[in-house]
Amino acid sequence: MNTPDPRQEDPKTGERLAVSWEFPRSLFQKKLELHVTIRFWDNTEETFIQPIMRRRDFAVFFFPAKIQDKRRILTYQVRAISEEGEIVGSWEHPFWVPLIEIGDSSSAAKRRSSSVSSHERQGSVTDTP
Repeated sequence: MNTPDPRQEDPKTGERLAVSWEFPRSLFQKKLELHVTIRFWDNTEETFIQPIMRRRDFAVFFFPAKIQDKRRILTYQVRAISEEGEIVGSWEHPFWVPLIEIGDSSSAAKRRSSSVSSHERQGSVTDTP
């Protein structure tokens, strides 16, 4: 490609989440941490926590294409939390909702199949003469 940038030979592909912030000095002095929760298409979540060292900065979370099929980003939530636990800033993707987990998937499937099989079969329109 005739470029001096060696990254052009083998470009990094995948998904990225870029987060930027700017806090007033009064909030920044509360020793903030960035809490980023990312939910993937398989409904797993991963939370990244890092200290906020500058009033104005950014962070990039990268998920390489090699694992992209399993780790594609569905939605995310970002919070800035003070050392006292106070949420001083919060940002959410428009699709963000709290994840509701009800047991593990195998036991939920067993409950669902047993509840269906324990019911008496009802006749349908096609079963009646």
